[in-house]
Amino acid sequence: MQANEQLMERESELRARLERETQHLIRAQRTARMATFHRYRGSRMAASPAFNSLLGIDTQAKASEQALWESIHPFDRDKIQRAETAFYQSAEAGIDHEYDCRILRDGEIRWIRWIIRKEVDEQGRFVSFIGAIQDITEQRASERRARALALVAERRVKQLTRLSEALRESRHAAEAALRVKADFLAAVSHDIRTPLNGIMGMLHLLSLDTLRVDQHERLGIAQDAANQLHRYIEDVIDMAQTDEGALEYWPQAVDIRVQLEAVIRFWQGGGRQEPTPSLDLDIDPSLGGTLVTDPVRLRQILNVCIERLAERGVPIRLRVERQPEGIDILLSCRGEEQARLVADPRQRALLKRLAATIGAQIRPLNAKARVGIVLSLAAAEASPGVQPEFSAPEETPHPWPEGDTLRVLVVDDIETNRVVLTQLLQVMGYASDVACDGDEAVEKVLHGGEAYAVVLMDLRMPRMSGEEAVACIRAAADPRWKRLPIVAVTAHAGREELAALSAQGFTEAMTKPVDHQRLSAVLRRVLDAGALDDATLDVPDDDALSDETTLAPDLSPSMPIEPDYFRTLFKPLAASRRELLLKVAIDDLDRLIQELEAGHARNSAEDIERAAHSLKGVSGNFGAFSLMAAVEAYRALPTDEAAARLPALRKQVAGVIEHARDLFADLDSK
Repeated sequence: MQANEQLMERESELRARLERETQHLIRAQRTARMATFHRYRGSRMAASPAFNSLLGIDTQAKASEQALWESIHPFDRDKIQRAETAFYQSAEAGIDHEYDCRILRDGEIRWIRWIIRKEVDEQGRFVSFIGAIQDITEQRASERRARALALVAERRVKQLTRLSEALRESRHAAEAALRVKADFLAAVSHDIRTPLNGIMGMLHLLSLDTLRVDQHERLGIAQDAANQLHRYIEDVIDMAQTDEGALEYWPQAVDIRVQLEAVIRFWQGGGRQEPTPSLDLDIDPSLGGTLVTDPVRLRQILNVCIERLAERGVPIRLRVERQPEGIDILLSCRGEEQARLVADPRQRALLKRLAATIGAQIRPLNAKARVGIVLSLAAAEASPGVQPEFSAPEETPHPWPEGDTLRVLVVDDIETNRVVLTQLLQVMGYASDVACDGDEAVEKVLHGGEAYAVVLMDLRMPRMSGEEAVACIRAAADPRWKRLPIVAVTAHAGREELAALSAQGFTEAMTKPVDHQRLSAVLRRVLDAGALDDATLDVPDDDALSDETTLAPDLSPSMPIEPDYFRTLFKPLAASRRELLLKVAIDDLDRLIQELEAGHARNSAEDIERAAHSLKGVSGNFGAFSLMAAVEAYRALPTDEAAARLPALRKQVAGVIEHARDLFADLDSK
């Protein structure tokens, strides 16, 4: 009896617990907007209490397939009917199957998801199904919004992609335009510089002749104008080839009085083809000494302003006044105070940039009944020993030392380059020896028995490079070798590359092709400097750099060799030396183009680069500047494109050789 009571009590507890769990489950389903259902074969479908409310069926009615069918939206009934048939006939048992459809609940369209699992017996006959339904209306709305956002994002990505492609095409077009501009500037600079170099050379030769005082003064004006023109051409090219259009500033000690007198002489002595109004110079008597500035930039500013004032056809006054912070240069003529001297805003901007380059300020003149500008130059003392620049030509210093002839060692692996340098040295009065590579140079300097005053060292050579040779010489125990002037002679024209040579032990650097004036100036500097404890590199000015950095893509130039350069190189030589120089140059050109072809056949990048570097140097020293530019352009190409250019390059080399022979035959007829 007692056992039955305990059993009934236990049963009652279990029922209460089951009821609680059931209520928890029902509440959880209601919260999740879910309901469950099931049906066994031969019986009616049963469902949880939330089933009817989710489907919009009367909650008092029992769940039935007919009520279920009526709750489905008419647009989805065919789809659900087909899905039901497929479920009973072919759906895989033991796994969940999902179906989404619309229903009508309280006049509102809602979305319901059905998750159903079928169970079958061993013969595959239907036994039962169990499942759940869930209201997914809000979920679908969220998914729809997410898809819409994704579509918007996709469209934005496509728009950005199109914009990116358009920008890339624009950039490519701009780069192509810049390349066209660079090619145009290369051609124009070559065409302008060639006659200008001839003018400057002839003016220099004239300055060595005996001239009357008036002729000497006119020649000085012409040389000033040529030098300014050369600097302006370099400025135009530099400004066009750089993003900022930066202008170089080369400060030096300038005597303001002498500079302004030169300006007056220039304008009154033929600065313009039409008559120039009178220019009156008025300088503060207390003004004296020198000022550190860039004389070419100063002349640029003054020339622009004088030209604008000269258009008015009235006398021009140029006055210099001392100020506490420096000097003021006042350029003016009669006119309305409100009138602008330079009307074009771009020209005004250029004037301001020129003034800023030399640390000056330019502003309109504030004076009654006068128009002009005021250029304020800050005071800066000249360094000790710096001499002011004079516009009048000076006597050229003697390029070689008094007394014993000094000996120079020429180190280059190309015979043409060695011959050119030794011939120039001979004309200048130096003795010379040659070495074919860095290894031979080290042997001659350290153990050859000759005392060399200077070493002219090429950089790229077989066996031992110029840098390695300098390192060996500087590392020697004898302190003399640490002070020996060693000048790098290189085809690299970049200022940064040249400056880097200082750390490697070079005293100075000069670029190929080498001319008489530059070589003389370099030797004079390194010899006048004396024995230096620390070698410092003097990087040449931009106008001392050769034009080899300007590439010319055309491999069929109309003028293979510059005739004036060729005659300047060959004509001073004796007949036997002329023939020797021509022979070694032609042999080098033939050999190097063959080495280029062999390097491509072996696919050896090192051999190709070495031969191309040497071919460029020989071309420049020989006066074949178009070939030199073509070789540089060839070196910048990928290997396969460079190989395709070889036939054209060989044809150009043949043209250079033929032109050299023609020029050689006509040497004595000019």
